[in-house]
Amino acid sequence: MNPLLKLTLILLLFTSITGCEEKDQQAKTSDPAVFKTQLEALEKAKQVERVLQDEAAQQRKAIDESTDSQKQ
Repeated sequence: MNPLLKLTLILLLFTSITGCEEKDQQAKTSDPAVFKTQLEALEKAKQVERVLQDEAAQQRKAIDESTDSQKQ
C-alpha cells in the first residue's frame, strides 16, 4: 500500500474520531440552567396537581356527606 494513502487513511480516521469526541463533550456539558428551569416547572406542576387532588377529595367528601344526610 502506498505510504501516502496510509497516511491519508490514518489522518481521516483520527479526524473522524476526534470530531465525534468533541460532539460528545458538548452534549455532556449542556447548559445546566436549561435543566434547572425545566425541573422548577415540573415541581410547580406537581404542587398544582397536589392542590387539585386535595380540593377534589374535599369536594367528594362534601358530596358524600350531603347525600348521606339526605338518605336519613
